[in-house]
Amino acid sequence: MPVESFHIISALAVILIAALVGGRFAAFCRIPRVTGYLLAGLLVGPSFAELFNLPQLISSPALNELRLISDIALALILMNIGGQLRTENLRRWKQRIVIFSLTESLLTGLLVGISIYIANLFIVQQAVTGLSLGQTSLLFGIFTGTISIATAPAATLMVVREYEAEGPITRLVLTLVSLNNLFSVFAFSIAVQLLVSPDGGFTSIIYQLCTPLILGGGAGFLISLWAQRMELPSEYKILLLGGVTAVAVISRSLGLEPLLSCLALGMILADSSPRWNRLVKALSEIDYPLYVVFFVLAGANLHIATLAHIGLLGVIYVLARTCAKLAGASLGARLGKFGQREQTWVGMTLLAQAGMAIGLAATLSKQWPEGGRLVETVILGSVVIFELIGPLAVRCGLVRSGEVPLLSLLRKRAPQSGMEGLHSVANHFRSSLGLPAGHNLDNPGDILVRHVMRLNVETINHGTAFQELLNIIAHSRYDRFPVVDDDQNFIGIINYTEIRNLLFDQSLSDLLVARDLVSSAHHAISPNTPLREALKTLQKKRNISFFPVIDPEEPKKLLGILSQNDVLAAFRRLDLDD
Repeated sequence: MPVESFHIISALAVILIAALVGGRFAAFCRIPRVTGYLLAGLLVGPSFAELFNLPQLISSPALNELRLISDIALALILMNIGGQLRTENLRRWKQRIVIFSLTESLLTGLLVGISIYIANLFIVQQAVTGLSLGQTSLLFGIFTGTISIATAPAATLMVVREYEAEGPITRLVLTLVSLNNLFSVFAFSIAVQLLVSPDGGFTSIIYQLCTPLILGGGAGFLISLWAQRMELPSEYKILLLGGVTAVAVISRSLGLEPLLSCLALGMILADSSPRWNRLVKALSEIDYPLYVVFFVLAGANLHIATLAHIGLLGVIYVLARTCAKLAGASLGARLGKFGQREQTWVGMTLLAQAGMAIGLAATLSKQWPEGGRLVETVILGSVVIFELIGPLAVRCGLVRSGEVPLLSLLRKRAPQSGMEGLHSVANHFRSSLGLPAGHNLDNPGDILVRHVMRLNVETINHGTAFQELLNIIAHSRYDRFPVVDDDQNFIGIINYTEIRNLLFDQSLSDLLVARDLVSSAHHAISPNTPLREALKTLQKKRNISFFPVIDPEEPKKLLGILSQNDVLAAFRRLDLDD
């Protein structure tokens, strides 16, 4: 085997083993696995080895060779994130989501930019050759401000998947991540062309911004056509992997930003393909190992030494961006007329920052070497911090907003012990050999509804007009909707299958409101009901898709919902019998 190949294969083996150890460590410490993967990569990477004079488990050349895997994984993640920008989601929030995102992005860019400008002008006083101190400070502020808007899509998506977060805030967060990165890339590209490379003019700006969108959108449309001729999930996997990789390669060869191309691909594919959900489901069966390798490589590429060099500008960047994201999201949610949960918790989910920011900083360093290198140092050092605290913040925001089932948290707090694992393996091995089985472990017992239910419930006000109700139904994947009065008291359920016959009688549409269509919740359930009882009801009543969870002491208080999918998933995870 050639020496170069051996180094790459051995590095890949180290990465996969480190990922297993890091993932288990994260589960033990009750932190997101993404953080465990990043820490594992940091410990086996060359930066840690050089800092403590240890043998390198992964060399820098091997990291460069394995960058291909990172690029493919990031392209797939961006395609998934781009899918959140499909018109179905945007129509759901209409102009409110644009107001939210623009407010948060502008406040973040302005606060970070002004902070860096003032700090460099009056304290650091770093000037670039050929520019005055004021001009240098202004450029530093503009570029750090535009880069600060970007949010790490990979870390956000992985935390959502790991904790099985689902609900309106989760969809909102993923959409905001997409818009954030679009705004950041657009603002940064315009600033570079106007301030650093003015010879390119507006033609270059249009080329850099519009061509990736056309390329990605065209590829998304072609993939959607091709998918219509396929039936096997294995073909879907090959199609998506091949299509996304091709778009990234073509973008690189044309000197374009592949991040924009992949976002556009996901957006157009999600809008144009009737099989978008099948494509994503097929891809989710094989993409996790790629994402794991991506995060371990991201950790291995983090430079601990840069923390010592970021100085005052780096500290100010971290503090200003953190405050700006929290305040900007709160203000944006308020101006966009979102609820209290969105105003309080969405900001935390936007703190993660990684690949997008690093890529923009590297681009600036190439086009403006004199000042871009200092900006790149500040960004690289800050990314070390945001990569480690970002997933924790995303997890906290989603948990606090009530969109993570409690069982997803309990499962990570109580993994199977070593002795239990040894007992299970020994029993299975004995059974395989045909030897008499020993006594079985006791059944862990029924978990309760409150451990699985989702707290953040998307409800419908009892005064909602019929046409508006139809619009809500059209943009939802559910067919039953909890209805509450003006005091948030639970009234009952609207069942789409019971009212769909009214859709053809236009004379009723102006008279009907939601409370006229409510049916009582015959199958409301208490949070302390064993999950086994819920499963029995589901088996008897095949038409039930979810239970409203009601406080037994306050029958009008809706605590959450328990969906059929969550019940079945809980039994699969815990390996309980029917």
